[in-house]
Amino acid sequence: MAVTNTTVLAGTSTFIFDIAATADGDVTTGNVAHGLGAIPLDISGVQILSQAIGALSAWAVTTVDITNVVCTKLATAGSGNAAKQYRVRVSLPHSIVK
Repeated sequence: MAVTNTTVLAGTSTFIFDIAATADGDVTTGNVAHGLGAIPLDISGVQILSQAIGALSAWAVTTVDITNVVCTKLATAGSGNAAKQYRVRVSLPHSIVK
């Protein structure tokens, strides 16, 4: 019964991590340090585990600040799974788009 956050990429301008929540009641990642030194402006998340609509974990990025990312999910029955469920990507803008 835990949420596991697995770093995929810890770059200087981009941080990517995967989330798995083994129990239905595991509903937050807690603080995940992104290490970018500024508030990321490019934030995206994608479900990477196919789940039945009635058991959807429905992860969402709920807080992003200068040091951390926090995601939360629903506590829907069946939403817990030991497999990776959600991938989050936060980035600082490239100088070309500033």
